[in-house]
Amino acid sequence: METLHFQVANLYFTLHTPQAEELKELLPSYAPFHVKKLDEPAIFTATIDDDLVDTAPEGQEVGQFDCGGTNHAVYLTTEGYKFVISDWEKRPVCAMRTSADMATVRITTMGAEHARRYGLNNALMIAFSFSSAYHKTILMHASVTLWQGKGHLFLGVSGTGKSTHSSLWIKHLEGAELLNDDNPAVRCADDGSIEVYGTPWSGKTPCYRNMKAPVAAFVDLEQHPQNIIQREQTLKAFSDILVSCSVMSWDKPSYRCILDTVTAIVSRVPVYHLQCRPDEEAALLCQRTIYGA
Repeated sequence: METLHFQVANLYFTLHTPQAEELKELLPSYAPFHVKKLDEPAIFTATIDDDLVDTAPEGQEVGQFDCGGTNHAVYLTTEGYKFVISDWEKRPVCAMRTSADMATVRITTMGAEHARRYGLNNALMIAFSFSSAYHKTILMHASVTLWQGKGHLFLGVSGTGKSTHSSLWIKHLEGAELLNDDNPAVRCADDGSIEVYGTPWSGKTPCYRNMKAPVAAFVDLEQHPQNIIQREQTLKAFSDILVSCSVMSWDKPSYRCILDTVTAIVSRVPVYHLQCRPDEEAALLCQRTIYGA
């Protein structure tokens, strides 16, 4: 077995495989996050090989995990969880067995190269999402722009216009740039500050930047014929952040950690609700409100 080492959101994880070079080819978006072996504990260790895990149902099916429109079956087993990851045509492309805390993971992929790439990428995203929960980190469905050294996270259901609003900032605010367009990591640092990180997962937009920034604001978007913005009260802000997180509510330990992290976030960073058109005025109104201009 060879070992590959990665660090995302300052969290270290390792992949064991008999075919390291082939694995690198399956995971091109992970290249910016590749590191040398670190002298610290890994949040999870994954072993990836043929015939480690099959796709047969096992134990109790406890839920479906949504990965960008495709649902993956989740089974509660005697040792933890088993995930069967399917593609857009509902064909199994990956099976993953984990310990209860996601610290130990075994993965088998199947099918053509593009199917294996999809399955492996989703498996590792799931493993990171829930092992990182124990380290004050959440993986969110959000588009993130950087401006003046700070991160701005745009939230909303699919089709709301998160990517569009990021593009408006980039077009109309000098120096604005994209950090991640779908799955940034947000972490509560030891000093209490809230930081956003680029990750190897960015939806349909290839933006895989190993960077971080302090979070200036979260903005929940809603399509509307007028541009109207207001700051959310605490309970609504909490809800806006939580529904944008990757969660398995049936897994109580990780879910409690995520709730604690979301609580810390809303106590430190403003959350706004922006009803908007997809135009320059919406972006400038958002920027002016966040910065009190």
